[in-house]
Amino acid sequence: MASIVLSPVPAPSSSSSSTSTAPSVASPATSVTEPEVEVLEETFHTINHLLQSRAKGHHGDDPIVAYPSSGTDYTYYTPLQLNTFVEAASVHYAKSIPQRQSSEDPVQVVGLLAPSDFEYLITLLAVSRLGHTVLLLSTRIAEDAYVSLIENTKATFLITYSSFQTMGEKVAERTGIIQQPLLAREDYDSPSTATLSLPSAHLDGAIEAKHVCWIIHSSGSTGHPKPIYQTHSGALRNYANNFGLRGFITLPLFHAHGISCLFRAVHSEKLIYMYNANLPLTAPNLLSTLEEHPEIEILYAVPYALKLLSESAEGLQMMARLELVMFGGSACPKPIGDKLVQNGVRLVSHYGTTETGQLMTSFRERDDLDWDYVRPGPSLLPYLRWEEQMPGIYELCVLEGWPSKVASNRPDNSYATKDLFEKHPTKANAWRYYARLDDTLVLENGEKANPLIIEGVARNDPNVAEAIAFGANKPRLGLFLIPSVNSHCKTEDELIETVFPSIERCNAELPAYAYISRDMIHVLPPDAVYRKTDKGTVIRSAFYRDYQEKIDQIYDAEDASGDQLLEGGELVAFLRQQLLAVAPAIDPSTLEGTTDVFSLGVDSLQSIRLRTTILRTLDIGGNKLSQNFVFEHPSLQAMADELTRLRLGQGPAEQIPVEDRMAGLIEKYSSNFKIHASVPRDREGEHIVVTGATGSLGAHVVAQLAQLEHVKTIYCLVRANSRETAFRRVHQSLRTRKLSYSMTPAAERKIVALPADLSNPIRLGLDEVIYDHLVHAVTAVMHCAWSVNFNWSLESFEASCIAGTRHLLDLCLDARGPRPARFAFCSSVSTVARTPGQWVPEALPDTLSCAQGMGYAQSKLVTEHIVNRAAQQTGMTARVLRVGQIIADTIRGIWNTTEAIPMIFQTAETIHALPQLDDILSWTPVDVIATSVIELTLAPVAGDVVNVTNPTLNHWTRDLLPLLRQAGLEFEELPPRGWLQRLRDSNQDPDANPPIKLLEFFASKYDHDRPNRALLYDTKLAVAAAPALREAGGLTPDLVTRFIRYFRTHCWTTSPNAKTTLQPAREVIILTGPCGSGKSTAAHALAEQFNLSVIEGDDLHSPAAREKMANGTPLEDRDRWDWLAHIRGAVMDRLQHSTMLGVAVTCSALRTVYRDELRRLSDLLDFPVAVTFLLLSIRDREQLKKRMVDRSAMEDHYMQSSMVDSQLAILEEPMLSEGDVITLDAGRDKADMLEEVKGVVQGILHL
Repeated sequence: MASIVLSPVPAPSSSSSSTSTAPSVASPATSVTEPEVEVLEETFHTINHLLQSRAKGHHGDDPIVAYPSSGTDYTYYTPLQLNTFVEAASVHYAKSIPQRQSSEDPVQVVGLLAPSDFEYLITLLAVSRLGHTVLLLSTRIAEDAYVSLIENTKATFLITYSSFQTMGEKVAERTGIIQQPLLAREDYDSPSTATLSLPSAHLDGAIEAKHVCWIIHSSGSTGHPKPIYQTHSGALRNYANNFGLRGFITLPLFHAHGISCLFRAVHSEKLIYMYNANLPLTAPNLLSTLEEHPEIEILYAVPYALKLLSESAEGLQMMARLELVMFGGSACPKPIGDKLVQNGVRLVSHYGTTETGQLMTSFRERDDLDWDYVRPGPSLLPYLRWEEQMPGIYELCVLEGWPSKVASNRPDNSYATKDLFEKHPTKANAWRYYARLDDTLVLENGEKANPLIIEGVARNDPNVAEAIAFGANKPRLGLFLIPSVNSHCKTEDELIETVFPSIERCNAELPAYAYISRDMIHVLPPDAVYRKTDKGTVIRSAFYRDYQEKIDQIYDAEDASGDQLLEGGELVAFLRQQLLAVAPAIDPSTLEGTTDVFSLGVDSLQSIRLRTTILRTLDIGGNKLSQNFVFEHPSLQAMADELTRLRLGQGPAEQIPVEDRMAGLIEKYSSNFKIHASVPRDREGEHIVVTGATGSLGAHVVAQLAQLEHVKTIYCLVRANSRETAFRRVHQSLRTRKLSYSMTPAAERKIVALPADLSNPIRLGLDEVIYDHLVHAVTAVMHCAWSVNFNWSLESFEASCIAGTRHLLDLCLDARGPRPARFAFCSSVSTVARTPGQWVPEALPDTLSCAQGMGYAQSKLVTEHIVNRAAQQTGMTARVLRVGQIIADTIRGIWNTTEAIPMIFQTAETIHALPQLDDILSWTPVDVIATSVIELTLAPVAGDVVNVTNPTLNHWTRDLLPLLRQAGLEFEELPPRGWLQRLRDSNQDPDANPPIKLLEFFASKYDHDRPNRALLYDTKLAVAAAPALREAGGLTPDLVTRFIRYFRTHCWTTSPNAKTTLQPAREVIILTGPCGSGKSTAAHALAEQFNLSVIEGDDLHSPAAREKMANGTPLEDRDRWDWLAHIRGAVMDRLQHSTMLGVAVTCSALRTVYRDELRRLSDLLDFPVAVTFLLLSIRDREQLKKRMVDRSAMEDHYMQSSMVDSQLAILEEPMLSEGDVITLDAGRDKADMLEEVKGVVQGILHL
């Protein structure tokens, strides 16, 4: 099967030349110079301008950013690729966040709450490309902090990653902000996304440069976080200040230092490696990257990372090999810094603030060991003022005029940093960081905690005279208590027990990193001496210096090893007990020996506390326990194994090959299958469980099952927290794909959405009553759900996917019937992508190494084996359906237009040529695949493993190109290299010529003479049981015409029929149906609920038509044409002169041709208009007539009940092609009907 995808560039080689796509090895030390802000040869107006310039520049196809595909396995991205991804992502986000077309359009603030991964980078660049400001939100602050930032910045949209969905919903409820999901990787990097392109915007560079690009916020350690505004011009000046070295960054992009380091790399066109946001910050993970990538020249890190690396000789050697090691975010403890420098590490301190940008570093000659003294450069010196706060201690102020300063807090527009420095005793212009002027405690991981809150709580106890928190540059906070003179507590423990309940209540309101645990509370003598101000408050910095030895003893004691010897089950039981003690929120029933503890919600502080308990209790043979012990061994069994290894002095365990890990999972989930108890069935028909109904294939499966007469119920198992949420998710999925529009109310009532957790071995997380109902009803399970994350490792798929499949198999075996319920698993051809040769049989592959080299494919192959063993061991019908490439549906021709193949098609429009490729095509429409899945699941006889790929193959040049020509494309056929050359010579503007963005990708595919390798799939078993697949046929003129028409009318701005704007469409909701169905009632309910105008169609009939109907005479078509024209005109007028979201129209529109007349509204205005029909369906004549009688009595309406018969006589059910008609049951209770109408319209309006 031939496929074309946008692939990342190859991994760089350290031996390649500096002019190739691969970076060279580190340059000599003498080439590294102190960065200075200079006048740029090229002026960039905006961040987007910088990226696009880099994409079009001489190094546009050289790697610029590297991010792991999984673990520390890096994938490399060029500016060209970043630009392509950002363009596709921008188009997706523009559906909700309008693109600014000119500099007069308002700039909106868009919040971003997500892990700092590659998707995060693409999203912030996409929002910037749309012309808006990004509010970069830390993932570690409280709900009130998010609300404060959103309200203060007047943010209008909030983009959230799935794990922050609940927090986003809470914030949206309090602020009214519109929440949007973060795009997944496949939304911008897949064969279907490569052709997406934004309309051209006409922005004034000089104006845009003054707009805010990022809003970064303070830590909120002394109150709510404060927003810090960075303009494009200020940020770009800051980014121009760089060392010009290839780097490795461990800081998140929502930190000022993190985002600055990344864009300095982009500015200097030097490759930067981003740390995997899904990995804990551990020495092995850091070393893995540094060892495997010798081209890295500079490490950007927080002091905590340096501490981890400094704990081993290997880490010290690796850092000494680098040109520079730069830290920021907090001060590096002097013992650690001294150790690094003494071991040859060129350690450089970075100092800057969010408000001022980078200011100073401790860059110096190699023989200068004063790593902790920063030195202002010549260009900065005129803009600094040092204000003495205490003898020899100065606060730094940055004066007005410094290019990257974006905030002021003094009358003279200077910015006082509140950072204190001390002068070098002999060297001029050398300053060592002393402390914050305020009381913030910065932990070793860079988190900033405010000690005042917890101190105040403790100090409020009458038994406490003073409380002082400590922990600067330490892993966690501690608290000193000084008893009051009148304390009633006789012992230190008694004082702690008295105070701790109040502290524990305070802990619940603090970030996890600011938590004070009981073991970190220590009591000083009542007569302890400490320095105070004139006001009687503790002088914090002096206290810490005076009590430094005591503080060090407390933290040293945490690493003191215990003497208890535990082995095997006793050791696991001990770890379990201690983990539950430090993390009481864990449900003990979910904690097994191999459970990933972080999947249960364990946080970093709890892992530190567990490590401390282990060290204080257990004998580990005098060995050192890694600071990230729990992160590196995240299950009870893994911790026990590592502790045993350390105690026995054994060497580190070897990495288990992935094939062995796959085999282990197969064995784990293929044992002890339940024994089915055969009983007679007590109900008729098919009752089918479907997973994945919120995805494309699953939604098509559900929609088709609902239309089958012998299918009585479809149970959709959905991740949701309530039945209502599950219902909304399923029905929104169907509506989004226009699948519910042609459903009858009876068909739609078959669908039952249930909130479930497939990873839960106890009834799939379902209520006992519901699960019992399923057991008595289910006849088949169609498993279409799978996590689509190509960055996950194999083990990450275990709980939700692999174990989830086993739990579904158990459901089938629990089924009450003569045989177990049938089971079908929708696998993927990626499980056999590495099959030797060219032929893939309908069987399990010979070896587990046949799976594509990513966790997604490996986990699916593991599951293929589990399903196959279930069939062999239990005799149940359990089939593996290995699904191939899916394309547009046959009805509407909708195909994701950013894929590479559609973008090739677009070159017919932009360069009037298409390549003569020698590719074999096996393309299957999604609705055909869905039908085939149903047939293969319900077939009495079928293969245990089948390849669900199109058996009819096509050839690109011989078959597809003529069909494209028939569909209306005009093009010249060229050999691949000739086509590439014409593309190279064409317009380089990606807005006018989107395929140019994939030029290098196309070149990598076709600029050679190597023959293509295409796998062919045996489908004999599949087509024998699936008539839909057997009869699918290859590409047809009709299908090709449908998707080309879709491309030309919706996506290709170069096409004559293309929409040239992506501004949100104005909605026209037309309530249709016979008289008495409730159209007017529904319309006015919508107007009250939403910002919609109402047009009553009955008011627009001519006097003659009204008289006809009042006399009981049905209207003829000629009467209706004029009426429909009047309605169109009224809607157009209302849309042009109203600012409302849209219009609700009442109009019977009983026939397809009448609806076609109203559909013309989509083409009659110079802005987008979306027309949707809500058909209020009711066939009970008597009920309709009674409603008309009641209405006439109340309103004296001219329409008589006698008109019901004539209206029902001409009523036409929507045709299959009428995807814009949603049929609703109007025969129910009025309140229920109105609630459903409101729900549907809410989805249409994206509210």
